[in-house]
Amino acid sequence: MGAARRNSRRRSRRPLQVGASPSVAQASHEPSAGGPTPASAYSAAGPAVSLGSAIQRADAGSGDRMIRVPPDGVVHPIAAQLNRPGTHFRVPNFADLQAAYTDKKLAIPESVFQARVGQLLGRMRRDKIGIVDLKGNPITRLKTLDDVPTILAKIFPAPGVIDQVEFENAVDVTNRRRIYATVLDAQTTVKPADQPKLKTTMKDAADLITTVQGDAAGLTAVFGTRAADAKKNYGAARTALLDIAKDLDKHVTTDYNLDDPEVNLGGWANFAGKHMHLLAEIVLVTDPNESKTTLIHEAAHLSDPSVDDHGYYGTPNFEALPESIKVSNAGHYEELPKRVLKTSSYVGETFTPGKLKGGGAVTWEDTIKRSASEYLRQAWDAAVDTHTFIRGVRKSALGGSKSPFTSNVALIKEISKLMDLTIHEQDPANAQVTTLDVTLTESIAHGVGIIGGLADGETVTKPAGPFKTQADEDAAARNAVIDAATARYGRLLGAPARDRKLLDWLVAHYRNLP
Repeated sequence: MGAARRNSRRRSRRPLQVGASPSVAQASHEPSAGGPTPASAYSAAGPAVSLGSAIQRADAGSGDRMIRVPPDGVVHPIAAQLNRPGTHFRVPNFADLQAAYTDKKLAIPESVFQARVGQLLGRMRRDKIGIVDLKGNPITRLKTLDDVPTILAKIFPAPGVIDQVEFENAVDVTNRRRIYATVLDAQTTVKPADQPKLKTTMKDAADLITTVQGDAAGLTAVFGTRAADAKKNYGAARTALLDIAKDLDKHVTTDYNLDDPEVNLGGWANFAGKHMHLLAEIVLVTDPNESKTTLIHEAAHLSDPSVDDHGYYGTPNFEALPESIKVSNAGHYEELPKRVLKTSSYVGETFTPGKLKGGGAVTWEDTIKRSASEYLRQAWDAAVDTHTFIRGVRKSALGGSKSPFTSNVALIKEISKLMDLTIHEQDPANAQVTTLDVTLTESIAHGVGIIGGLADGETVTKPAGPFKTQADEDAAARNAVIDAATARYGRLLGAPARDRKLLDWLVAHYRNLP
């Protein structure tokens, strides 16, 4: 990842598929001061079941930026990310786990190593899928009903010993959505067998763009006085999409290791290089309408450097944004295709600046919701960048290069301390990124994405004053929403002060990581 690269991403929220209840249970907090998490902390679960919303992340960029988008979702103020099939926490495969645990050169303290594994298992335990077994026990991402301290005691039965049988009793090692297989598959070319269907879908998406270009009334309804500019951008997007389809090996990559869905990321597009990275399910066209919409969103980013992300589809105030924002926002280029595909959340609506769906004016509460959404979008974006960075360091090491680690060792250790990785606990002379660290950063990005969705369901209230300025009051209200959503999730780091420190660090490092 080059330092000059700039990123934007779109998160997605999927509705609970089975057994859902439109409520979100309060999750307990777990005390932590940076060391091993106490065993008692792992007992708190707290299911998160709800409908989902298309939470899409906005930002501004430059001509060489990387634009990242996740797949479409259903517009609703509460997220059910924990229940999304194919999106859940993972642990390293046993071989990688054993290698790191028994490596005398790394010398990771056993208590630290076990605590980190416990964090992942605890997050998997909380990762309920919304249904119960015949005895009424909630089904989670773990095979066993044992609590995490019991699982850890079985996996690590004695000093220096790690039990493969007990590990496999706890985790389905045959399921790649439970096990982190290899960093080498996380960004790779599209398989030849998958290319024909993707090319056909790209052609279909291009034809869909032609259709919406001819919808003068629709262009005006969405883009207002900037309809002509939007039509021009649609045309450039169509050209870019067809050009990319001519050589997928050169212009498109995907993720067969399934990192992308774990961190709620559907892909990215590089304007300067005319390159797309797509979620595997988009490449496989598991949902044709979703694939077309995502491809059009991506292609919009490739139409002109001015088209970035300033508010994703279905996020607060999406339909009420100014025309200058709408015409330069990729999310708005989804609306007309969605109307043709009959998947729009704004059927028949005219997008009027300052007016919400149904005609109501944007309120103070709406503004605070959008502010909280933007903060958490930036935190999530940086969390994904952090995971990608740490994963890249690991991938380089496997290829024989230590340079990415040695060149960024101070930053890597800072990240390790903030996210409870193992690197800062290793022997400094032999420190390296392990697969356990990669899965931990993946789970942090996943967790921040969940918090972003939960924030959309929080109630905005007037904070207690007095405040010197309206901006101070607004910031306090926004922070209350963020803190409430983080507490409801309850499994970021386990302590409110540390959770907020990490989120603030991520926002401060938004688009400022290697």
